Amino acid sequence: MRPEPDRFSLRNLHRWPSPPGKVYSPEMVRAQVTPLGKEPPLPYQPDVNETRGRRRWRKAPTMVYLLLLLMLLPQTPAIGAPSNAVVCVVGLDEQGNPQRQGLGVVLTKEGRILTSATLLAPHRGAIIITADGTKYPVREVSQWNFFQDLAMAQVETEGLSPAPLGDKNVVPHEIVWVAVRKNPPALKEVRVTKLLPFSPRLVLLKLDPGNLETDLGAPVFNGRGELVGMLHAFPQKQGKPFQFFLARNRSHLPAEKPAREGENPGWTGELVEEQSFKACGAFWEGVAASLRQDWPGARDNFSTSLRLSQSLPEAYYGRGVARYHLGEYEGAVQDLEHATLGLPNYALAFLWMGKVWERQDREEAALAAYQKAVAADPKLSEAWFRLGVASYRQGDLTRAQEYLEKTGDDFPQAAQRWLHLGKIAQAQHQTKKALEAFQQARELDGNFFPAYFEEGKLLLDLGRPREAAQLLAKVVENNPQWPQARYYLARAYALSSNPAGAWEQYFLLQKIDLKMAMQLAAFLEQIP
Repeated sequence: MRPEPDRFSLRNLHRWPSPPGKVYSPEMVRAQVTPLGKEPPLPYQPDVNETRGRRRWRKAPTMVYLLLLLMLLPQTPAIGAPSNAVVCVVGLDEQGNPQRQGLGVVLTKEGRILTSATLLAPHRGAIIITADGTKYPVREVSQWNFFQDLAMAQVETEGLSPAPLGDKNVVPHEIVWVAVRKNPPALKEVRVTKLLPFSPRLVLLKLDPGNLETDLGAPVFNGRGELVGMLHAFPQKQGKPFQFFLARNRSHLPAEKPAREGENPGWTGELVEEQSFKACGAFWEGVAASLRQDWPGARDNFSTSLRLSQSLPEAYYGRGVARYHLGEYEGAVQDLEHATLGLPNYALAFLWMGKVWERQDREEAALAAYQKAVAADPKLSEAWFRLGVASYRQGDLTRAQEYLEKTGDDFPQAAQRWLHLGKIAQAQHQTKKALEAFQQARELDGNFFPAYFEEGKLLLDLGRPREAAQLLAKVVENNPQWPQARYYLARAYALSSNPAGAWEQYFLLQKIDLKMAMQLAAFLEQIP
C-alpha cells in the first residue's frame, strides 16, 4: 500500500524504486501520486538485493543534511562546567538593600569568587547568586587589586562548580565564550579579534561582536572551559565609564592582603588607601586617552597617577609612549627606563625605547633596545621587524631576512615586512619568491602602494608590461605626485602597445620632475 500524499517524506522514497541510472526526486514521486484505490505504475521491478543496496545509498542525502545542520548550529563550550561557575554578584548597602549587580566566577568549590573590585568597593556587603538560584552572603573580601580591578570574595558553602584558570593568554581569532545578562547568566560565543598589550600583566581583548549585553565582572572562557578574561570598567571624569575586557590567567590573581592589628576580617574594602585608589583611576584614564590617541591627555593622566603613587611601572610606560608621540624624547627615555626598572622583562618598554633612539639617530642604542625586547619576549613581532629593517639599511641582507622571517603578521607594519622580504628575494634573484612577497603585502594592506610599485617594476623587468601597467596605474591614481610611478607606468604603456597612454604620462611628468621626463622621452623615442 503506497503512502498517502499528505504523509509523504524522504523516508518513503524506498517505496518508489527507480530504474538503474535514474533516481526519482520527491517532486517526481509526488507527480505519480494518484487518488486512493489506484496504484501508480512502476516502470521497473528490481530484485531484492539491488533494492537493499539502493536503500542504503538513499540514506546518504539524509546524513548530509544532518551534518550540515550540525555545522550550522552554534558551538558550545567543550565542557559544561563554566556555565555553572558563573554567578551573579549583588552589592548591598548598610541596610542590606540590593544596589549594583554584576557577575563573577567560582574559582574553588569551597566558595572563593573572583569578581570586579569596582563592583564591590562602593558597598558594605554583597550576596552571591549561583546558577540554580541559591543565594549566599559574602562572608569576607580578603583580596583587592584596584590596579587589576579584581576582588576575591568568600562565601560559606561547599560543592560549588569551579572554573579552572588558564595558564596563558588567548590569541587572535580564537573562539571564546562570554557570560551575558540572562537569568541565570548564559554563555555567548564570540571571537577574539585583537590583543592590545599594555604590559605583561595588562592585556586588553577586542571581541567580535563587541556590543554584548553583559555586566561588570563577566568572565570569558576558552574552549577548554578555562577562565581567560573578564569585563572591567573604570569611571572617567567626563563621559561613560571606560569599559573593556582584560585577559586573565592564574598570574593575575590579587595577592593575599596582610591582616592588620585589630582589623575585622570581614568586609575590608574600606581599608584600601584612598590615594592608591585614585592613582589607579588616573592610570586607567590615561589608558583610555592613549586608545583615543589623545597624547596630551594621556601624559597628564599618567603624570597624575605617578604623583599619587610611583609604584606602577605601567604608568611610566604609558607616559613614555605619550611623550614619544609628542616629541618629548628625553622625558620619554627617562620614563621608559623607569618602567623597565619596575618590570625587568618589560618588552614593550624596550621596544619603545628603541623607537626613541631611532628618532634621535642613535642606531646602536636602538638596536640594543630591540635586542632586549626580543630577549624579554621572543614573540614580539615589531621588535624583530625593526631589527630586520635596521639590518637591511646596513646592507646585511642575510641577517635582515633572518629577523624578518621571525616576525609574524600581528603588528601594524606587517605589510612593510613583506615588502622588505620581497626586495631581499629580488636582490637574491629569486623572482618568484619576490612576487609572492609583494602580493602578500598587498593582501595585508590594500592601500600599501609601495608594494604595488615594486611588484609593477618587477613584472616590467620580467617582460609582463600589461600586468605591470595595471598595478602602476593604481599607484599613480592614488599618488599622482609620485614621479617614479609615472615614469614606470609610461614604460609599461609603451611596451604594451599603448603609446598614447605613455606620452600622456610624459606630459604629466614634465610638471613634476623635468629631468625624469627627459629620460622618459629618450626611452619613448626608441619604441617603434
